[in-house]
Amino acid sequence: MEQGGFVIVVLILRIVGVMVCVNKAKELNRSTGGWGFFGFISPIIAMIWIHCMKPITVWDENTDVNKN
Repeated sequence: MEQGGFVIVVLILRIVGVMVCVNKAKELNRSTGGWGFFGFISPIIAMIWIHCMKPITVWDENTDVNKN
């Protein structure tokens, strides 16, 4: 019975890892699918890693203000 409890805890940890990584990746403008997969495979490392990252800045294209 102890083995079943351990499996459930590991599965819950993996699901939480996916949710945390996907939400943080969306906030940082990063790939949600890739981070979700990484969060499932190695949840603790992925959560630590993504919380140490900086956001990707998306720059708008220069526009001409004097254009009619």
